[in-house]
Amino acid sequence: MTIYNGSDGSLNLYYKSLLISSFPLTKKKSFERYQYQGEYLILETMKQNINIKQMIYTFTMFCNTIYKRKLNKLPIRRSDHNSFMSCLFALMKLRIIENDELNGYLVMGRKKII
Repeated sequence: MTIYNGSDGSLNLYYKSLLISSFPLTKKKSFERYQYQGEYLILETMKQNINIKQMIYTFTMFCNTIYKRKLNKLPIRRSDHNSFMSCLFALMKLRIIENDELNGYLVMGRKKII
């Protein structure tokens, strides 16, 4: 797995104790911007009159699918990594999963070269 570093570090996403995705952090691509994608996904889904239970089911199933692909070392499209990030942050916003040692994110600062 490649860790993508930006000028401000990296955002690493975990699901079921497996590193799934990494995104660079910069001034324009801040943690808050990435995190907002989950909120945006919830809002856009609510506009489609989809109930919360269906949202949770769909977001969870997508995360499980990406997890299985990663576990089996199958390719994952970049767009799927972005969708995974949105689903993961949405599930955290809905308090279905917690940001803990099994699921969630880890923000790492830029490595200092001496």
